[in-house]
Parts: sequence; C-alpha cells; structure tokens
Amino acid sequence: MNVPAVLRTLARLSAAEQPQKVQLDLTKAAGLLWLGDHEPAWRAITLQQDGEPVTWNAPKQARGQAAHLAAFDALHQEDRLLRLGWAFLAGPAQIGGQRRRVCLPLISRPVRLHKGVGAYYAFHVAGDAGVFPWIDDWAKTAEREAALAPTEEWITETLRQAGFDDVPIVREDPQKLISGDQLAVAMGAGLHAGEPVVTTEQGSALVEWAAKESIEDSAFAALYGAGTAPDDHDEPISSALPLSHSQQLAVEHARRARITVVGGPPGSGKTHALAALALDAVATGKSVLLASRTRNAADVLGAALRRAGGPVPVLFGDSELRQEMARELSDGLDATSRPDRLKELDKNRRAAAAAVARVERTVAQALNDEKLAAEARKHHALMAAHRSVAPKAFDAGVDFPQLYGLLEPRTGFLSGLRTGWALGKARKLTGANQASPEDLAAAIEAAEQTAAAVRLGANGGTTFAELRPLLAEQDTASRQATALWLEEYSVSRRGSGARRAVAALAKALRSGRAARRRGLAEIDSADLVAALPLWVGTLSDVEDILPPVPAMFDLVIIDEASHVDQPLAAPALLRGRSAVIGGDPRQLRHVSFVSDQAVQAAVEAEGTQDLRDRLDVPKVSLFDAAAATAGVHWLDEHHRCAPHLIGFAAAKFYDGRIALLTTHPAIADVDCIDTERVDGERTSKGVNQAEVDAVLAHVRKRVATGVRSIGVVTPFRAQADALEDALLNELTLDEITTGGVRAGTVHGVQGGEFDEVVISLAADAKPGAWRFVNDRNLLAVLTTRARRKVHVIASAPEPPGLIGEYLRHADIAPTETAGADPEDTWTARLAEELKATGLTVRTGYPVGQWRVDLVVGEKEDAVAVETRPHPEGTRAHLARWRALTHAGWRVHDAFGSRFGHDPARAAVELAQELAPGC
Repeated sequence: MNVPAVLRTLARLSAAEQPQKVQLDLTKAAGLLWLGDHEPAWRAITLQQDGEPVTWNAPKQARGQAAHLAAFDALHQEDRLLRLGWAFLAGPAQIGGQRRRVCLPLISRPVRLHKGVGAYYAFHVAGDAGVFPWIDDWAKTAEREAALAPTEEWITETLRQAGFDDVPIVREDPQKLISGDQLAVAMGAGLHAGEPVVTTEQGSALVEWAAKESIEDSAFAALYGAGTAPDDHDEPISSALPLSHSQQLAVEHARRARITVVGGPPGSGKTHALAALALDAVATGKSVLLASRTRNAADVLGAALRRAGGPVPVLFGDSELRQEMARELSDGLDATSRPDRLKELDKNRRAAAAAVARVERTVAQALNDEKLAAEARKHHALMAAHRSVAPKAFDAGVDFPQLYGLLEPRTGFLSGLRTGWALGKARKLTGANQASPEDLAAAIEAAEQTAAAVRLGANGGTTFAELRPLLAEQDTASRQATALWLEEYSVSRRGSGARRAVAALAKALRSGRAARRRGLAEIDSADLVAALPLWVGTLSDVEDILPPVPAMFDLVIIDEASHVDQPLAAPALLRGRSAVIGGDPRQLRHVSFVSDQAVQAAVEAEGTQDLRDRLDVPKVSLFDAAAATAGVHWLDEHHRCAPHLIGFAAAKFYDGRIALLTTHPAIADVDCIDTERVDGERTSKGVNQAEVDAVLAHVRKRVATGVRSIGVVTPFRAQADALEDALLNELTLDEITTGGVRAGTVHGVQGGEFDEVVISLAADAKPGAWRFVNDRNLLAVLTTRARRKVHVIASAPEPPGLIGEYLRHADIAPTETAGADPEDTWTARLAEELKATGLTVRTGYPVGQWRVDLVVGEKEDAVAVETRPHPEGTRAHLARWRALTHAGWRVHDAFGSRFGHDPARAAVELAQELAPGC
C-alpha cells in the first residue's frame, strides 16, 4: 500500500477546501452589540488565561441587548458561541477573486457573559484570543498577536500583511458599514453571537505529509492496511477507572493491536472506556493523544481523565479547562520524582491490587465449595462406595491438587513407566489398592466434594455479607492507588529536557493560538510527550498546534468517529503509532460535499483504485474505514436511561444489542415518554408556531417544577431558530440558567444529554417533511438524548414511518420486565416459599447482560438475591457483583448451605433480612 498516494488522494478530497465564510450572520440571535472604545472588553480580549473575570456596567441603551446575549450564551453553554471582537473589517472586498461583503473582527476571543447585580455583567474568557486568519503565514500571525495594541498602527500593519492596503479606520458601528460602498475598519470592541467559521487549508498540509519519511510507521498507514503486526503486552490491567466486561476487552485488544475500533450505543460508556484506554497506555510508559470533532466532546474527555486522577492532561485548542490545567502545570514545573516516592507508590499500588485479589480468591474458594458440595448432595448415595475405594482420600488435610496431578498421564521419555509410577503413588496415598484409574478418579472427586461440604457445615454455610462491601472498598482503594502512582510515574519520566518542555508549554498555553503554535514547534517532541504523556484536543486544531512529527505519540484515540471524515482525522493519525477509533455508526454521520466524480478522479490520479471503497470520503466515515480494517469491539451495556426511554432505539436501531444495566423494578414500568398533540402547520418558512408556543409553555412549567437540565430539540433548522428566538424572548435569563435550557437541531445536540428532552417534530399532515424526520440515524440521536423524560409535541395525528412507531411506543405504558424460570431446584423452591410469605419475587431478572437469580421486593425496596454460584464461574460471579453495585442495587445472598437447604427456614430469615432499611 502506497501511503503517500493515499495522503495525496485525501488531500484532493479534503472537505476543508470549501468556500470560506467571511461575514458574521447578524440577522439571528442578538446580532452585534457594539461597545466601541470599551476598556473592559479590551482587557478581556488581552486577559491571561488564568485571569479573573472582567466586570462591566452595560450602558442603558444596550442593557436589553446585553441581557439577550447573556441568555443566548446560557442557551448554548456547551458551544461557546459568544465572542468578543475588536477592529471589525466591514464592507465590500475582493476575496478569492470575487467581490464579497465582509464583517469580521481582526482579533476575537470566545467568552462567557455572566449576569451580575443590576446592570453589571462579567466577561469570562472561554478560549484563545487570536488574530483572524487573513494572514497566510502563521509565524507572522503570531507576531501580530504578540504586538497587539489598541492603536491604528496595529490595525494598519495587520491589514497590510493580510493584503488590504489603504483601508480607512473609523469609530462607528460596523453594522452601518456592511452595506456601504467602501471597505473600512470600525475601531472598537463588539460582542456578538455566532462564531465565524473560516476553514484552514488541510489539503496542502496532507500533501506536505506525503513527502515525509517514516509515515509508514504511523497509525494512518495501519488504518489503510500497512504494518498491522500486533504487539505483545499481557500484563494484568490495573485501571484507575472501573471497567465493565466489554470495556475491559477493548483495553486488552488495544494493548496488542495497531488499530482498535470501539463502538457502542448512547449511554454505553464510550468516553469512560476511551479514558481508561488512555490511562492504561500511560501506565505502560506510552504517550497518548485523544482528539474529538467538537470542543465540548474534547472537554468531556479531558474532564473524565482529570476525575480519574493520574497525569494532568494537556488540553489544546479553545478550552476553558485549559486555564486550570495551565495553573497545574505551572505549579508542577519544579516537580521531580524521588525514586523512593515512586517505589513507595508502586508498592502501595501492588498491595492494593493484592488486597483485591485476596478478596477475589476468598470468594472463589467459597463459590467452589458451594459447587462441590452441591455435587456431594447430588451423589450422596454413592459416597459409601467411593469411600471404600479410596478411604484415605476422605481424611482431613488431603492435598487434592497433588492427587489430580498424579492421575494425569505422562508424555515423552518413558511415559508409560512414569504414568504407572504416578498412579501407584496415588493409590498408596489414598489407600486404593488396585482400583482402576477411573474408579480412583471418581473417588478422589467424591472426597473433594465431601471435604467442601464439611467446610461449609463448619462455617455455617456461605454468606458474602462482609465480603461484598469489602471488595467494593478494595476496588476503590486500588483505583486510587493506581491513579497516584500514575501521576508520580509520569513525572518520573521527565529529564532536564522534559522539564524545559513543561515550562515552555505552560507559557505557550497562556498565549494566543499562533504564538502557541510557534512555541510548541520549538520544543523537542520527544521531550514534550515524555514530560506530558496525555494530550486532549480537537481534530481541527491538531495540525495547527502539534509539531508535524510522524508517530510522535504511541497511541492516538479519536472519539465521535462516525461523525468524522477521513481527511480531518489524518493529521492526528499520522502523529500516532497505533490508534483507537471510537464512535456509533448508527448516529448521525459526517457531512461531505465531495461528489462521486471527485472521488473517482482522485483515486485515478493517485493510483489508489484498490482502496476506492475505503477512500469514498462522502460515504465512508473514519469509523467505517477503521471497522473495515479491524472489526468493532461493541460496548453492549447501557448505563443511562430507563428502559422506556431507550427501549425503542434498542429494538429499532441497535438490533436488540443493548443490555440495559438500568433495569430495576423502581423504573422498569415507569412511563418516561409523553406526547402532546397540537393543531399546527408549518409555514412556507418551515416554522410550526403552534408547536413553538407549546414548547415554550412546557419548558416554563418544567423549570418551575425544579428540572435543571432541559434540551429542546427539533429536526429542522428553521424550527430550531424559531424555538431559540421564543426562548430568548420569553424566558428570563434566570429561567434559562437554572433550568439548564439548551436548544438546537438534532445535529446540534449529537453527543449531548439532558435530564429531560422536549421534541418539536414541526412537521404536519403534509408528507414531504416526514422523509427527513424518518431518517434512521437522525432518530437514533433524537430518541436517545434524555436521561429521565421525553415530551414530544406533534401536529400530525398519525405521523408515518418510524416516527409514528415511536409515538405509538410512547403512548403505551411500559410493563414490568419479564424474567426467566429458575434453572435449579433450590432457587425455584426458595422463590415459592418467599411468595408464600407475601413478598413479590421475580426469578431470572435481567440486568445488563446478567440474570439475577431472585429479585425480592417492590420498586425502590427491591433486592437482588444470589442463590447459587454463577454457572459461568467465579469471574462472571464477581463481574455481576460489580455491575449490580455500580447500577445501584442492594445485593444479598441466599445459598442453601446457610439454611440447611431448607427453603421454608430460608424464606422466614430472608423476609427479615431483606426488609427495607435492613
């Protein structure tokens, strides 16, 4: 496979070659609040990342618009759409050979606007201040940022370097200049909603990469079929994060493979799993880059890593978290690792893991005794005969592993003679005389079963009442010890060059984007990742921020991959040796404007026809391309929603492959979806006003009842704009803020989640719009954003297609989750006796991938009761314990050995033990 040719193909297809947007859209939201010569705004634009918020008093004539912008900011909390700009270039200009009208600030910064007392507000910086990318040379851009001053000289020189000469500078509102006859610069500050989008040229960067050496060793090459030989790494997983069975399998695979694909539905813990993968790699001395399509998703990944403990993650690109992270780096600049400290923490980590293992071994021994004793009861009638064959095997203190070892046939030199000698020794030890090997083996098994039954009787039967909380405590202690060791271990990797790299990075993080890029380019990449092995940012920032060094990271992890096109991901993959690709192929996919003809022309021009199906950028997302190479590790457990909320998506979009860990009698039959029919129609502009009014009334009611996270979602852009306008105009800033109200299209909320979601379908009886609404991927997102409740507002009485099926699902109250008949006699008899005492009892109750032997009690008082060892062994039994505990269950046990195998006695005692509050 020709890696440079693949890169050149993607360069030709780069979606970044779309036309630039050169004008702020001032017709939506609150437009532009012109502040003019405003010292607080200038101070916020130039504020250090760790500086205090800048307060200011809104002028009387601007108070309404300031309140509107503060509400807009609250409504888009995760999107960071509010920006402070300075020196607005406005009017007609020649852009790319075309005469276009522009309205853009020469420098701007994302901010948050928080309301204070009276007319006071505060600017909270939310990312980089940077010169707008009119200048092609980023080094010159960095110089302009470094020289930034509120002067006409700075404006003139910046414009000159951008190719604009003799532009007059005025001091008036730029909104008056847009439609004028002359291009001008409005000198002053303005606060506006809606981030301007100017794409950078990725195609040329990929062409430059194609000429580099060593790219064949990168994860990018592995993705397209080159150098996919696995690594060997079989050490036990010691994670700072708890892992489900499927998450642990993903970690194990990522240790060995060049490409690992992690898929899963909403609520399956993909972010959690990717964070665990990253920390596992760091624990083995590797460096990791985590990248996502959106800034909010990158912040979520960074927050997950910070909660876990361990090394401080480096966040790059616009990120509010970077402020705190930069402070931590500065505090740790002089941090050095003492060998004795690292040794002590490693000792603690290993001791904590050993403590967990001791509890697990104790549980394993008890479960094994239960299984053996059950066999002893089953074959009780044969015990006398077995004892007569090998009487000494039934003595106390017999070494059963030794006896089983003696019965194993020997191989190799003199195998027959050695087998006979071992058999003779076994006969002597057991007093078996000339018993056949088969009878002797059966007698030894019976003796072992009898010994287990004796131990159980002596101990009063099996109970794990003390071991379950002890295991949970030791698990937590082990994760904490691992996190502390990881933090120290990452510091221990720093040499003198690494410490200089940390100091340089801390300085760079407080600079603008261009200056930061220049600063990072001057740092040795090996020192950088040795000092700071964990990096988190957005894919669009990778090429602008990180040095172009092939495989500088050992591992690259990319999230939201089904929503990422291949050219966008290439710079990150080129900087890694191995890759983990995470995503959900059933959610909304990336949007591409590349035609089929362009794809065919590109592969023909670069000779990559053999990868034509893989390089079909419009149709093949990064996730698709990775899945074609490595297959998918599916995270199959859902941790977030009640069954009624996720049930429709599980059946219709995920083929029943979602195991619900949220199943519990307290919520299994709770109706979480309600519908409201209104008499409304879409206008020619695509707005259903009746639904807008209904949404507004419902949101206001839910905020008043104390709901603190509400998402308002619609499939259509025009309806989303109308809903946003209504919420901004009718709700107070306090209602928006305290209610955590957010609004947007389905595309806009992908990756987000809310306590409650209000859906405005916005379509009416006319059939045309339903084709869009019934898109499977769109509905897979729309129906899975809520954690607790969904309220659907619809104008059509009987919508067609999948959305109609969803509304019928909503209208039918859920029923109690069905269990399964017991597979063993003890559980069946115990269930009947418990029912006879008046308790509600369910058998074979499904929770995630597990079946609980008995669930006793109603609603919140229900208790999971284990009546026997898990049929698949100790590992499965312990995994079920942990899963149930994580899901919030009370777990009890009722092994027959504790009650003399008397179900009536067991029922009486359990009725007291399982009573609420016990």
